[in-house]
Amino acid sequence: MGEVPTVYFPIRTPGFVGVGTANGLFLLPDKILKKKVKQITRRRQKTNLSGVIRRLNPVIRGFENYFRIVDCRREFKGLMRWIRRRLRSIQLCLWKTPARLHRRLKKLGHKLPYRYIRMCSWRNTASPLAHKSMRNSWFEGKRLFNLEKLDTGVLAPKF
Repeated sequence: MGEVPTVYFPIRTPGFVGVGTANGLFLLPDKILKKKVKQITRRRQKTNLSGVIRRLNPVIRGFENYFRIVDCRREFKGLMRWIRRRLRSIQLCLWKTPARLHRRLKKLGHKLPYRYIRMCSWRNTASPLAHKSMRNSWFEGKRLFNLEKLDTGVLAPKF
């Protein structure tokens, strides 16, 4: 038995991930996933972050299973960056005051002084303070499914 050849489908259209076929490339916008994620991750909800992640993981896994045959690692990385930013936004709103954020940063060993940020502002979810207090590994500890660690662009072998 020889090695089974691996087929890669490159895709480089910004903002899109797609499925390759023999006739060409059918593109499906990532807006479908973003719409579902937005419904689950509303910032003004009263659910804790673990509950939101529990509801979010099946959606991410379904998207991953459908599009894993496409070489779309870069698009998956961008989607995960956006999803983690949405989750940081929820956590900042749940903390309500900058004092809780500062307490978390002190616990992690970061030095004073800290800037004051508005806790329910989308712009501040990209601030260094939010990233330092909620690293990507923190989300892995919360069991968020990570699209970045997948092997994409590989088809199952043909028999």
